[in-house]
Amino acid sequence: MIDKKKVLERQSSAAAGDLDAVSAPRTPEHAAITEGQPNVSKRRVLKRQSSTAAADVDAICAPCTPKHAVIIADEQPLRIAKRKKQVEYLEHPPDGGWGWLVVLSSFLMHIVVIASIKSFGVFYPVFRTEFNEGAGDTAFIQSTLVGMTLICSPIACALSKLTSCRLMVMSGGVLAAVGLVISSFARSVTYLLFSLGILTGFAMSLMYSPCLTMVGRYFDKKRATANGIGLSGNGVGMFALSPLYQVLIDEYSYHGALLVIAAITLHGCVCGALLRPIRLREDLEQQALMSKNHRNPQNNSRSACSKCLSSTRKVLEIFDVSLLTDVAFALFVVSHFGTMLGYSIVFVHMAKHAQNIGVGKTEASFLISVMGISEFIFRLIAGWFADLGLVSRLHVYMIGAAGVGVCNLFVPFCKSYASLIVYMAFYGLFSGVFHSLIAVLVREYTGVARLFNGIGWTLLAGGTAYLLGAPIAGWLYDATGNYNVSFYSAGSIIVCSLSLLFLRKPRNPDGEGTDDDSPSPGNNLSIVDEDGHFDDSPTHLEQETAI
Repeated sequence: MIDKKKVLERQSSAAAGDLDAVSAPRTPEHAAITEGQPNVSKRRVLKRQSSTAAADVDAICAPCTPKHAVIIADEQPLRIAKRKKQVEYLEHPPDGGWGWLVVLSSFLMHIVVIASIKSFGVFYPVFRTEFNEGAGDTAFIQSTLVGMTLICSPIACALSKLTSCRLMVMSGGVLAAVGLVISSFARSVTYLLFSLGILTGFAMSLMYSPCLTMVGRYFDKKRATANGIGLSGNGVGMFALSPLYQVLIDEYSYHGALLVIAAITLHGCVCGALLRPIRLREDLEQQALMSKNHRNPQNNSRSACSKCLSSTRKVLEIFDVSLLTDVAFALFVVSHFGTMLGYSIVFVHMAKHAQNIGVGKTEASFLISVMGISEFIFRLIAGWFADLGLVSRLHVYMIGAAGVGVCNLFVPFCKSYASLIVYMAFYGLFSGVFHSLIAVLVREYTGVARLFNGIGWTLLAGGTAYLLGAPIAGWLYDATGNYNVSFYSAGSIIVCSLSLLFLRKPRNPDGEGTDDDSPSPGNNLSIVDEDGHFDDSPTHLEQETAI
């Protein structure tokens, strides 16, 4: 402290003398000096200030003795306090406001990604004819596209947690367009497997998973309705895109059609721009739990083994692998795998099955549009009905999935175009019911703080099923000469997989255990420092989540 006082006294005296020299009133002597030597006095003052400041810096920045250490220790809390930032965490999801623009983003994303992927079934006969390949090998293109879109969801969700959903979706839109442009130059099935299946599929995963997750973070009481509205874009897209893709193929061949689809896919960047980040108090609680685990006594060894274990632990935390040890969630994931395994067959093989019974190409592509209309209507109805609370959301989901399985069992009995239209209408009905509740149930199994990874693991299971389902059905067709065995197998697998859901219920079914007060009108903010300290003074949610 003595050294510091001496430094400060010397600085003060030197500065005072310089100030007197510079600021003194101008006498004739001064005027004469100034006129003759305009900058001499000022230069001397600045030179003396510079030498004094340099000496003072040397004195302060010298190696720390115990006295210096005391000074630095006294000043450190002040510097840390200045660097603290306050982060606002919402007590509850806002259930509205900017959330409706997030729902709009989800609606458009289901048109650009999911409806587009399902409508790719019209390319299946074209690829078979163009490349002269078998049914199983050609079907592997679309199943790879769907599979990669869903299998890479854990990666997309983890990257979204590390960066932001907005950045991931916009990056995925650009990458997907590049993949489709590259695919337009394809000359073989193997080429398309890499360009359309793997590259474009991964890009669409970056677009789809974060967008679906954000709806669950913005809504609580109305989350089934919000998900139903967002997912209904799938039905609108299937109604419009399937005939459009057939027209593009007829007019420009598959080369030009893929270029147009690439331009459509770029609109996903607009969807990503609408995904404003939101922080919830449950996120803070999850972070506190992870920090507590990190504070456990650990070996301070710097060996390669300890570094490897530390890196592995961080990776497991990013992907939240511990979710798979939750029995209820694990059973739901396995059941979802079986359901999607049977569900995936229709979109690849329905158009070809219709052509086999005498239906034209254009009429066969319209079948997917019929399903799209039905899905659009009943995804809205199912979400609204589930939020009423009259029936458990889990039971509504199971009714929809069981209906899809039963419909598959009746496909071989549809021998006319009219019967196929009726079948696709009912298929879309039940599909709309259970699809609108997948993300809703994931949140009930995992909670909002772990929703990113819960969605990722669930879509991974569905993607694996898509990857396997369509080729298996194609190989069964090659072996039997018809699709009857494939549809029978699909229906049976769906019905059997639902039995797993009776073994364990969600930990928080239908939002039980949440506050009864609706958070929308007066959602409170928690002001939190970087070190996790709360400022409990409530403030109303204003511009952050309201338009």
